[in-house]
Amino acid sequence: MKKSGYWAVSFLCLSIFATSLFGQTALPFRLQQNFITGLSLPVHLTVAKDGSRRLFIVQQRGIIKVVQPGTNVATDFISLVGTVSSSGNERGLLGLAFHPQFATNRRFFVYYTRLSDGAIVISEYKTFESNPNQGDPSTARPIITIPHAAASNHNGGTIAFGPDGYLYAGTGDGGSGDDPPNNAQNINALLGKILRIDIDPQPPVTAPYGSPPTNPYVGIAGADEIYALGMRNPYRWSFDKGGTNQLWVGDVGQDAIEEVDTIVLGGNYGWRVYEGDSCTGNDPGLCTPSNYLPRVFQYSSASGPRCSVTGGYIYRGARRALPFGQYIYADYCSGEILLWDGANQNLQLDTARNISSFGQDEDGEIYVVGLGGTIDKIVGAKTSADFDGDRRTDVSLYRPSDHNWYRLNSSNGGFSAIPFGLPTDIPVPEDYDGDNITDIAVFRPSNGDWYRLNSSNGAFQAFHWGSTGDVPTAADYDGDNLADHAVFRPSNGSWFIFRSQNQSFQGLPFGTNGDIPAVGDFDGDGKSDISVFRPSDGTWYRLNSSNGNLAAFPWGMQGDVPVPGDYDGDGKTDTAVFRGGDWYVWKSQTESFFAMHWGSPGDVPVAGDYDGDAKSDLAVFRAPVGGWYINRSTDSAFQAAAFGTTGDLPAPSYDQP
Repeated sequence: MKKSGYWAVSFLCLSIFATSLFGQTALPFRLQQNFITGLSLPVHLTVAKDGSRRLFIVQQRGIIKVVQPGTNVATDFISLVGTVSSSGNERGLLGLAFHPQFATNRRFFVYYTRLSDGAIVISEYKTFESNPNQGDPSTARPIITIPHAAASNHNGGTIAFGPDGYLYAGTGDGGSGDDPPNNAQNINALLGKILRIDIDPQPPVTAPYGSPPTNPYVGIAGADEIYALGMRNPYRWSFDKGGTNQLWVGDVGQDAIEEVDTIVLGGNYGWRVYEGDSCTGNDPGLCTPSNYLPRVFQYSSASGPRCSVTGGYIYRGARRALPFGQYIYADYCSGEILLWDGANQNLQLDTARNISSFGQDEDGEIYVVGLGGTIDKIVGAKTSADFDGDRRTDVSLYRPSDHNWYRLNSSNGGFSAIPFGLPTDIPVPEDYDGDNITDIAVFRPSNGDWYRLNSSNGAFQAFHWGSTGDVPTAADYDGDNLADHAVFRPSNGSWFIFRSQNQSFQGLPFGTNGDIPAVGDFDGDGKSDISVFRPSDGTWYRLNSSNGNLAAFPWGMQGDVPVPGDYDGDGKTDTAVFRGGDWYVWKSQTESFFAMHWGSPGDVPVAGDYDGDAKSDLAVFRAPVGGWYINRSTDSAFQAAAFGTTGDLPAPSYDQP
């Protein structure tokens, strides 16, 4: 009888509130800023694809850095200072690629402009046999050298192994304006091309490399290595990890047009005859569109602030930080990050970065490389208790007495009331449908059922997961950007998780009766860790999802309320407690202690990102007066709101950051 009555209320709510609640669009992804710092002129980020999950960062003046998983500390991998040009401009150390069998043969390849004469060089190195985290400069073996003395610009810069196992390289046209020697259209020159070589040639070939027999100009002197031609400056490009593994190139334009191409064997992409789809006038007699392959899309750089396309990646990551299968790219001068959805270019973020490159880790997640010395990680725009999708926590609550959800939208100050639930339900607001907007949801302890309204489409869903006495602990345990249904069972100290990524079940013992679940991403791998706070000894216990290790951290005492959150904005959950008006936070970024008085005994801590700076703000809900008191991390400003009454359950205390 209760269940049928609940359904009636739910569908009535849909008809009344569909316009205001559903069909919302969340703001785009955000940057986890300064994911790696302390760099000098970084121009690329890549991985070894050896399962180590290390990140390698190419610095223009000759040093490659390596970052171990779970850290943001970059150490030297190899120094080529004294070998590569360090004059700045577009020269220097520009590219890095690891052999497909790097894990066993230790071979990697670099692309740089030579200090002595500016020539483009692709050279092979190996790591020390005893240390895979350091390259051995003495193992240098030049593979190919391409003269490039006329001008210092248009050097290209990317090298990568294709799905066919061959090494690809993108070279600029030689520099200056309008490609005076017409290198890009000349098949007897290796400038202005996409090259493809075999760095594992079979006998009788004794040279450092061979040319694949399917290259279009094999047998023509000086043209064996060419895969495609007609490029101006294919500085940053990548292979799609899915689909047909298509090669996507951002070809930097001259004064008017920036273009993105998909490269095919033997393709001619038009430069210097065409820039984008416009005839340049350099060779007017050759302006026949059918002789060249069209660009995928282009944009104008004729009048600032845009000036130079930075090619990126087709997104194939599992964490849904970006729309799956869309192409991310940027403009170096404007700092804008955009997505191509197959039909339109969509501006996502306007940053203050000079974006020199993007990078992709082994999970397919994307990083933004800023020439000023920064590496930012692209993460989903998820914020706790964010019901309107503006990446800010909303002042919001569930009132059991009338089973209504009340909220103040931070985006426009609008008020809404949504009937959903029963007086005994426990609010479990989370993003279950992956649209980066928090869904209204409840857990019913009497029967172990979950009920929710999807913000993406207004659909009602019910799911049985749990039993009487269980504590709901919904969170993203598998890193797919969807909240998983999960419960902690105090009676036997067990966790039961239903993973949304593959519809699998996980159950494991962790904790004891009296423990308080305090879930968060403490190790920064994009997955929530199983974690409890034990008041009896003031210790936090957790299982790191990144490596399965157990961690115990004494932080708190009997009577403390655990308030995990990302207070320093480093993408990792910080260990924190609320003690009768005082906050005690251990910041993961600096491993330092922070304490502040904010609140009074009896207040309910409601930490959340109310100001949209990707840091948790100290905040409390004072039930007797219905007051919210927020200390904004952006500017330390005080914010207060009268909203609620005694008995209300504030949503941010259940959807913890």
